[in-house]
Amino acid sequence: MIFLDPIWLLLLFPLAWALGAWRPPSRWLLGLRALGWLALLLALCRPVAQLPSRGGTVVLVADRSASMPDDEAARHEEALALLSRARPQGGGGFRLGVVTFGAAALVEQPPQAGPVPRLRIPRDRLGRDGSDLAAAVAAALALIPPGEPGRLLVASDGRWSGGDPAAVAGRAALRGIPIDVRPLARATTGDLAVASIEAPAEVRPGEAFTVTAWVQSPTARPVRYRLVRGDRVLAAGERTLSAGRGRLLFRDRAGAPGSLAYRLEIEDAAPGAPEDPQPGNNTARWLTGVRGPRPVLVVSPGAVLADLLRRGGVEVEGVSSDDARWDLPTLSGYSAVLLDGIPADAVGEAGLATLAAWVEGGGGLLLTGGKASYGTGGYFRSPLEPVLPVSMELRQEHRKLAVAVVVALDRSGSMGVTVGDGRTKMDLANLAAVQVLDLLTSMDEFGLVVVDSQAHIIAPLRSVEDLATSRQAMLRVESMGGGIYVYEALEAAAEQLLKAQAGTRHILLFADAADSEHPHAYRALLDQARAAGITVSVVGLGQATDVDANLLRDIAERGGGRAYFTQSAEALPRLFAQDTFLVARSAFLDEPTPIRATGALSGLTGLPAPPTLPPVGGYNLTYLRPGADLAIVTQDAYQAPLVASWQAGLGRVVAYTAPFTAADPALGGDFPGGIARWSGYGALLAGLTRWSAGAGEELAPGLLVRQRATPSGAQVALYLDPERDADPFTAAPTVTVVRAAPERAPVVEQRPLVWVSPDRLELEVPLRGDEVVTSTIEVPGAGRRTLAPARLPYPPELRPAEPGSGLATLEALARATGGRRIGDLGQIWDTFPRTPRQRPLAPYLALLAAFLLLLEVLERRTAMLSHGVARVSLGRFPGRATKWLAPLTKWLAPAGKRVASTESVVSSASTESTESTESAAPAEAAVAASDSSPGEPTAETGTVLDALEKARRRARGRTEG
Repeated sequence: MIFLDPIWLLLLFPLAWALGAWRPPSRWLLGLRALGWLALLLALCRPVAQLPSRGGTVVLVADRSASMPDDEAARHEEALALLSRARPQGGGGFRLGVVTFGAAALVEQPPQAGPVPRLRIPRDRLGRDGSDLAAAVAAALALIPPGEPGRLLVASDGRWSGGDPAAVAGRAALRGIPIDVRPLARATTGDLAVASIEAPAEVRPGEAFTVTAWVQSPTARPVRYRLVRGDRVLAAGERTLSAGRGRLLFRDRAGAPGSLAYRLEIEDAAPGAPEDPQPGNNTARWLTGVRGPRPVLVVSPGAVLADLLRRGGVEVEGVSSDDARWDLPTLSGYSAVLLDGIPADAVGEAGLATLAAWVEGGGGLLLTGGKASYGTGGYFRSPLEPVLPVSMELRQEHRKLAVAVVVALDRSGSMGVTVGDGRTKMDLANLAAVQVLDLLTSMDEFGLVVVDSQAHIIAPLRSVEDLATSRQAMLRVESMGGGIYVYEALEAAAEQLLKAQAGTRHILLFADAADSEHPHAYRALLDQARAAGITVSVVGLGQATDVDANLLRDIAERGGGRAYFTQSAEALPRLFAQDTFLVARSAFLDEPTPIRATGALSGLTGLPAPPTLPPVGGYNLTYLRPGADLAIVTQDAYQAPLVASWQAGLGRVVAYTAPFTAADPALGGDFPGGIARWSGYGALLAGLTRWSAGAGEELAPGLLVRQRATPSGAQVALYLDPERDADPFTAAPTVTVVRAAPERAPVVEQRPLVWVSPDRLELEVPLRGDEVVTSTIEVPGAGRRTLAPARLPYPPELRPAEPGSGLATLEALARATGGRRIGDLGQIWDTFPRTPRQRPLAPYLALLAAFLLLLEVLERRTAMLSHGVARVSLGRFPGRATKWLAPLTKWLAPAGKRVASTESVVSSASTESTESTESAAPAEAAVAASDSSPGEPTAETGTVLDALEKARRRARGRTEG
């Protein structure tokens, strides 16, 4: 036995002193207290005993990547069932856990002694486009307690991406944890695939180049191919390839600076060809960048702004919001983006997120104002808002009119669907409603109604100040099933607003565009509401073409509000906020306003700041963020920024809060004011656009950067002049990587380059699936350079592998750790030997201390233990045992009971006397005691043996007499 915390033994001495200083009144109490304190002290020391037993932990490491068979989930669950049934019964020594992995590794079930449920983590959440086997094995190792026996069972095809699993296998071997393997692989016989693509990462405008595609064919066969660049087919035809790897050669010529997106498709052209077991690798995609000065993308409802900037010497490309594309490869072809009064909905939630990440990675952005821009355009709480140098909240000191808003939320069954991060549609709708509450000020009123087949008042219409305690109730609304009854929602909300004190009264109805029921007489209800000064806007979850979209659009039109439609529940807070800005009517000021330039304007435009500027006819009320530069400010009561700028990551952003021209009155174009007729207006906008686009990106002489494709991503290399006198940079060069993929939020990360030789620094940029990355290398003191976007031809999981390579990986893991290939899963439990295992004794000692405490209390109140010892008959023990037990019995017996105890023992020991003799014995003993001399010990002071001897003599005298 060992003590894990022996330091507590030092308390033994003060406890012994305390026991002597406050000695209990009896020896029984003294013993019980001493034993109780000792048990508690030992429990604090955490004693552990080494006891032999069988047991251990098995963790199933289940591969769920795209390279696995389609029925992989059923096979893994079958393995779990077999392991659970074969596990030895009784006790909790054998535990089973599960780790599942794809591009990410997650703990499906921590080790437990009970039954293991079915796989619960969705395959898409793991990322099917990768196999991080090393991370999965590391996660499984962490589930086995140190010093405890365990085994890992890897069920996989052996294909991996990410870290090398051999390093993690070494850690398992050091811990003595074997890795058993169970190979599971998709059939690859007859797989026709694009094995690899050899294409330049970057070319110059007008440069001709070649692309080589290597195609793997299991047998000699004819193959049809098609090469597409963007939307244009460059080559198509049929070619007979021999068995093994064959080559397809293509030529192309680069155009304007930007990036070229290619797609190569192949298919088996042989008659009666069998089905391809892995069709995902029959299509390969890649990107080639075209170096050179990149234009500015102008997204505007008309061509006026683009023409004005061209006259100012800025190279631009003008498109409408309908024709603009917001993917990373497209954006990488521009130096900056100018959004001219474009609402956030025209860009979309995914587009806004990609645009924001691209700006942080080195792109430029200029946002102009208007009724469909900034807060009233839906940019508040959008993914683009954090990169803007101005904020868009509603401040009470700048409000003129109070508003009363009632939000009516759909809480039907469809709202319980999970949309990501464990949140449901209902959770995001609740968050959007609270977003409206947070935007309003103490002068406003707010109410919340939720609707299924009837209306439920969650927060009655009250002043915003009185709703602080209702916030949590709003966030906890749950989907309750049923449908949404539109009429009941509108009626309940209108009843609330009839009590409002504010002059502006508004209903914001949120409903499913494909499941809005029971409108009843909504037209008459809306007519009455308009007569009472109540307006209605609608946010529809779904598409504008859904079955109930026309109903929702008609409600908004008759209610004098707006209709918004979105398929993304994540956009709900932004849309709710946009409608609140429009209702509050203080986010866009449509009055002529004088303005003034500051010294920062010269730094933006490169021109002297004019002493006076013509007024603007209107602007979006915003507030300067800390750290932003103010170039033009309004000269009204708000002193608001008209032109503000800052650096967002590596990119530059300019906020111009006035409308540009009178191109579209619906977009606020009626309010450019006199500044639109100012002779320097074009030069002002051109200067702001040039600053956002940045200077030409080139590195200092003596530095060369190259990017090349690798099987798992891209490699960025920085070459230095070998004849340099010193390193040309003042700090370590870094690479800012922007990652974007469909249905995933873009990510911006910064990583340092590392030395690989005296003249070269490198960085490996891993890629996943259809992810696209752009890398910007920044060399402190020597400039920066943005490289062409890169992507993989297809997910690494689909890449054709050498026959047996996956099995070789698994066997290497088993061999390195002492594992084996498992056929009968039930045998894995038999491999755990009977070994000493540490058993903690502290819980048992704590229970013993508690039991002794209860005995002490019992003894104090009843003296039951003392009386029980006093009645013990020593005559039942042999003579020698009696000699040793008698003193202990006498010592434990209470003082007042010792005479009675002795006489009882004597009476029990005199088996030769009769009943009359036994009854007379106490009287004679008393006489003998009174006649004895003072020096002779009496029965009271003598020992038990003396009393026994006297009793024998008296009995012998009576018999002889």
